Amino acid sequence: MAIRKGERKYFTREERERFIRAVMEKGIMRDKVMFNFFLATGMRISELNGLTVGKVQEGLKYGSLTITGKGDRTRTIPLLNGIKEDLQGFLLWKAEAGESLHPNAPLFCNIKRKRLSNRAIQQFVKNYCRKAEIRGLSPHSFRHTVGFTMGNRGEPIQVIQKLLGHSNLNTTRIYVEPDLDQITASMSRALG
Repeated sequence: MAIRKGERKYFTREERERFIRAVMEKGIMRDKVMFNFFLATGMRISELNGLTVGKVQEGLKYGSLTITGKGDRTRTIPLLNGIKEDLQGFLLWKAEAGESLHPNAPLFCNIKRKRLSNRAIQQFVKNYCRKAEIRGLSPHSFRHTVGFTMGNRGEPIQVIQKLLGHSNLNTTRIYVEPDLDQITASMSRALG
C-alpha cells in the first residue's frame, strides 16, 4: 500500500498513548489485549482475528507465534514479555468469563462467544479513535505504526520486512524513507 504525499497512516506517539488510554478507561479486557497485541506485532486485522486459543498457547510456550498471512505465507512473530503477560492474563480472563479454551476456539470473541468479525474490529477502532479524539486512522494504522516506529528507530529494513511479512522489500521502504523533517535535520547537522 503506497502512502501518498502528505497522508499519514500511523499513530503518533501521543495519539497511541491517547488511544490506549481510551481503551483502558472504556474497554473490556479483550479490547485492551487486542489493541496492545496489534501495537506489539504489526499483524494484519485478518491475522489477528484468525488467532485461536491453541495457537496462542503454543506461542506462549515457545515465545513466538507462527502465523499464515497474506498470500498464504507463514512468518514467525516474537512475543515480547509485555504481550506474553497480557495474553496469559487474557486466557485466565476468558476462563473466568466462561469462554472456551478449546485449542480451536477463537481468541477474540463477541458477547455471543463467536469470533469477532473484521468489521467489528474496525468499528472498535473507530469508536476508540473517536473517544481519543483521533481522526483518519484504521486497524491497518496499527501495522503502519509498528513499521514506522521501527524504521524511525533505525531498525534494518529486512527486519521490518520479515516482521510485517512483506514479500517485496519495496513495500517496506515507506517505513524507512526519510520525511521532510528528517531531511531538514540532517541538512542542518551536516551543512550547518
